[in-house]
Amino acid sequence: MKQALIGGRYDLRDPLGGGGMAEVFVAHDEVLGRDLAVKILREEYASDEGFVERFRREAQSAASLNHPNIVTIYDWGRSEDGGCYMVMEYAPGGTLKDRILEDGALPPRTAAEITSQIAGALKVAHECGVVHRDVKPQNVLLTASGDVKVADFGIAQAAFSASFSQTSLVLGTPSYMSPEQALGEPPDPRSDLYSLGVVLYEMLTGEVPYEADTPVTIAMKHVIEPPRAPREANPDVPEGISTLTQKLLAKDPAARYESATQLIEDLRRVRDGLPPAFADPTRRIAADRAVLPVPPGLTGLEGEDVMHGGPAVVYGRRSAELSWVLAAFVIVLLAVLVATAVWSPL
Repeated sequence: MKQALIGGRYDLRDPLGGGGMAEVFVAHDEVLGRDLAVKILREEYASDEGFVERFRREAQSAASLNHPNIVTIYDWGRSEDGGCYMVMEYAPGGTLKDRILEDGALPPRTAAEITSQIAGALKVAHECGVVHRDVKPQNVLLTASGDVKVADFGIAQAAFSASFSQTSLVLGTPSYMSPEQALGEPPDPRSDLYSLGVVLYEMLTGEVPYEADTPVTIAMKHVIEPPRAPREANPDVPEGISTLTQKLLAKDPAARYESATQLIEDLRRVRDGLPPAFADPTRRIAADRAVLPVPPGLTGLEGEDVMHGGPAVVYGRRSAELSWVLAAFVIVLLAVLVATAVWSPL
């Protein structure tokens, strides 16, 4: 950075992280006397008006959301050297990902409470027509008291807006990406709920449901591979929250929770020792499963899934359309990875 004072008042201190588009620092507000986080667009993009406009939209989108579990945006502007910055609430507890890496699997009740807070933030965003698109533990910040602050609506868009490019439709992080995002389809609120299901799975088990050597293979597994139940991965997980997580991870969006409101209610029930009201695993599996021929390039012997050694299974009411889509899967995922590298700010 060419200057330590941003906007005439923000004194940059320690770096918090960075990505392809921006860097984030702890800063001190010299006017109000408080610590904040400042996101600064990288110099190579600050002269590109397209990037600057996207950065401005990020600030506007996030600032319009008012909820105790959403990071508050305070300011946006240009510095004297032409750089672009956004000022936001600082959460000193680090990220949820840091906590999982340090502690491993969290107690199920703690995982349910954190998930409920994230779902509350998403409920407000969805009611405002905003889909987050990149729900992951790296974007869940923790306060000193352990409360949740959902951050980085930078690749969110108003669900009713058609002003974004087609490339933006496949933004996301492969380990947490919904099947429809992996296939290049426009995400909706249920896509955020799927990603939240991955986060919940990781909190309950200490691992993500799908791992592989490459991001492309991980995203492919989200499309075609049934997840192992959290209770199978960790016997300490109660049946109710395991079933709830499986519903979130349904391949077909129609088989997931209809809204964050339903999810919050079921999380309340499992915390109280009651069975979930909206998650019926028998009905979900019957409605969600369809057996398809495996697309060319994904088979060993005809009809055999080389990833599992059995018949290929995909999920969703669009199942009949997926074979030809999967044939072009690698091309789509390459676009995803390029988009993620450019836009992910943390």
